[in-house]
Amino acid sequence: MRFSCFDCCAVLLLCGAVLGETAQAQQSARLPVRAAGDQNGANVRLVNGQQPLWVAGEHSTGKRPIEVARSGKGSQFVLVVGSVAGNDPESIELIDATCQLARMYPPPDPVTLLFVRTPNPDGLAEHVHTNQRGVELDRNFPSRNFTSAPNRLTGPKPASEVETQYMVRVLQEFKPVRVIHLKSGVGDRPLVMISDKWQATTGAAMLPKDISQDRYQGTFKAGSLEEYVSVEMETAIGTVVLSKGSRQMQAAEILRLAVGNISKNPNPADNLAKANPPAKTPAAQPAAPAAAQRPMTPEAAPKGNQGEVELLPPPPEFAPTSTPSQQVDRNDSRYFELPPPPR
Repeated sequence: MRFSCFDCCAVLLLCGAVLGETAQAQQSARLPVRAAGDQNGANVRLVNGQQPLWVAGEHSTGKRPIEVARSGKGSQFVLVVGSVAGNDPESIELIDATCQLARMYPPPDPVTLLFVRTPNPDGLAEHVHTNQRGVELDRNFPSRNFTSAPNRLTGPKPASEVETQYMVRVLQEFKPVRVIHLKSGVGDRPLVMISDKWQATTGAAMLPKDISQDRYQGTFKAGSLEEYVSVEMETAIGTVVLSKGSRQMQAAEILRLAVGNISKNPNPADNLAKANPPAKTPAAQPAAPAAAQRPMTPEAAPKGNQGEVELLPPPPEFAPTSTPSQQVDRNDSRYFELPPPPR
């Protein structure tokens, strides 16, 4: 069979179009996370029951996917990041559970949650704290205090690593109002460290009293994610340091920390309450005579299926608007939703 010069040209044009589309698709895959339908790109799909929990937003030095997800449709972004250290499986387990819960119960307006499972998938796969080039990513972010004598752990220059570059691009594009960084610790109970910006804009983090809380005193490790977000971007950041003890941070508590004091919805935890239903109480008994009625105390609380149940009022930030005289202390541990009992 003979081919004319026109046939050859047509074949070449077809091959060029295919290669062009492939290159365009590869370039799109490197873009930061975007929701389907956004004007600025659609490389990462919305989180819902029909799609995977995580999708690839970029690839690491070792060509492993940096997995991302999002939930919500609000205009204010909150970024939740798994540990930048690779050998930190506890933070991965927690962010997996938190992302799954957020997919089931999306945050209310005006919040959209962005998740980065870990910026360091190479370290996670190889059980080391550095990336594949031996760089500690938490010392590689742009910093005014970046060392004048770079070494292998810091990287040759700020943001020299593709993982750091991707995180910087996500932060600069979405400009989150709040960042939460999950990392492992050695304490008996969780610790949440918040920046001055967090304290100044929304007050202390809303946490149960058995979770320790402290503030950064204006100093951060040079080149860390915390320093870049707080100093360079002037954005609120909280670091959740997980514990080795029996008291573990729960997914619902991470979501409460993420959306607390941001949402304008009077009941933004309605969906979270469904994820942690209280223990059922038995049917109400006939009321006692008026003279015998006393205020219910924890000792007099009814017995539920899993033990004693104390009847608590709804959290104040999720209750209907009240008058100043009706306001309560938001740090009172009675107003925090309890985790479900063990099964």
